[in-house]
Amino acid sequence: MSAKKIAFIPLVMSVVLLVGCEKKLVTEKSVENSSSGATTQSVQNSDESQFKFLYNPPEEGTAENVGKILFASNDGKTPNADYDLYTINPDGSNKTKLTNFGKFINHPVWSPDRSRIVYCARTDENRDKIFIMTADGREKRQLTFGESDDKFPTWSPDGKQIAYISYRDKVPNLFVMDDRGNNVKQLTFVSKGDTVLWPIWSPKGNVIAYTYNKAGEDIDERLWIIKPDGTDAKELLSSNNKDLSDAEPAWSPDGKIIYFLSNRTKQMEIWKFDYEKWLKVLAEKGSVSNEDIDLKRISNLFAVGIFPEHRPRVSPDGRKIVFYGVGRDWKNIGTNLYTLNVDGSGLTNITKSTDNDEWPDW
Repeated sequence: MSAKKIAFIPLVMSVVLLVGCEKKLVTEKSVENSSSGATTQSVQNSDESQFKFLYNPPEEGTAENVGKILFASNDGKTPNADYDLYTINPDGSNKTKLTNFGKFINHPVWSPDRSRIVYCARTDENRDKIFIMTADGREKRQLTFGESDDKFPTWSPDGKQIAYISYRDKVPNLFVMDDRGNNVKQLTFVSKGDTVLWPIWSPKGNVIAYTYNKAGEDIDERLWIIKPDGTDAKELLSSNNKDLSDAEPAWSPDGKIIYFLSNRTKQMEIWKFDYEKWLKVLAEKGSVSNEDIDLKRISNLFAVGIFPEHRPRVSPDGRKIVFYGVGRDWKNIGTNLYTLNVDGSGLTNITKSTDNDEWPDW
């Protein structure tokens, strides 16, 4: 577990902090030039004949995967053990292993039609890179290359693009590419010491939410949004409390509600607010108060001794949230997946294992 730092940023900022920059496609090698902000990217596997299923998913999607929780796991006992991908039913039944090639596979995300999975994996060069695979694992493809680590992928709602974090010059910024790994575009340009993390694409496709952390004592974790073309970056919430940390956004399936992790009650809990009301009030008044947007804490995890580590995600029907975390006896029982209703009731440990079960997506 990592302690959350604390800080402050002014309320809603309409100033565009980050400006996008167009990318050129290169066919022979990858080039990274973070000082200029320019990035060109090639895909190693240019022959797409070997990806018959990866790029020809069923038109109706893969209905049998809808509702299954996707996650990464290792045995929780072996030091430095590799992670593989699994699925599990929301009631904790039918835990199924999808991969067998290890290499620290994590951050998995279902494609919108549940036919493919994008994920991060450690390469032989000891770099974290973005891959995609068919939901049954029969085909997989590496999408990012080069010297930087690439993590935290998220699909666009049409399944044609992937946003992710790339650590160029060891500074995490937000990028977007197509599902072949081409047409790479950098969206954010924060400086060394600042971080952009935990992106998630809105189901409506018009913005990407993420966590911004400014170096120093002025601000720690705050929720921001940006358009997929790299324009119109804005902070979502504000507080005069310099100890505040808001992080790791998750959208409701209709794109109306944002759930997130926050220490607004001095311990990490799951909160929510009405994003549509935020948009409306901002347009009408130019600023937003917490009362305007139905800001509300929905969990009471501290009372039962559970610390939410990361990754709240909402079920396809919008009724439940899954996250991974640890309890007071985490050294004995490992990291587990928990679900609860969106009103905070019905908290359930669905894995109940000594494994390290992490990074769920629903």
